[in-house]
Amino acid sequence: MAREEQKIRSELIRQKILDTALEMGIEEGFEAVSIRKIIQKMKYSTGVVYHHFKDKQEILDAIEVAETGWLRSQILELLDDEKDVITNMKTVFHRILLLAFEEPEKYNLIVLHKYSRRKSDKPEWISNISRNLKEGMDAGLIKKMDSDKAAFSIWSSFLGFNLMISRDTDLTLEQAQALFNIQFDIILGGILNHE
Repeated sequence: MAREEQKIRSELIRQKILDTALEMGIEEGFEAVSIRKIIQKMKYSTGVVYHHFKDKQEILDAIEVAETGWLRSQILELLDDEKDVITNMKTVFHRILLLAFEEPEKYNLIVLHKYSRRKSDKPEWISNISRNLKEGMDAGLIKKMDSDKAAFSIWSSFLGFNLMISRDTDLTLEQAQALFNIQFDIILGGILNHE
């Protein structure tokens, strides 16, 4: 029983380290997160943090994995099998816009992978868009094209758009959403099957 209690306690400490680093990253930017600052804020010894993580990068990687899972689950809850692929794509891109607008550092971490070691990985979002484009083509909603290249182009366009939105501190949410609707109409209007 004592071993199980120790394992639970260890997991709680590990999660507290991650929560503290996430909070600091959102408030100050993830570049400002450091083991020293985590230790000061949590009032733990250096050894406690290093027992769970070998360095700051390992902490950021763990946060990225967890927060990516959080965003993925939020997006899955928003999708509606009764709606067409275009409507669902708009829903997904809108949710990501809200993340960029409301929590730009979290957007940098989990969408742009700004702090990731795995910069060469192809974002899973592109694969999802490609799959959705294929569904839209099969349903006759989207004109026939190379879905992987189209997905890359669409994703890149929205990344740039969201990056601009996240940096414009004078923009209101209503203005950002109006710009999003224009962006979506321009980008998706070009791939719709008008036959």
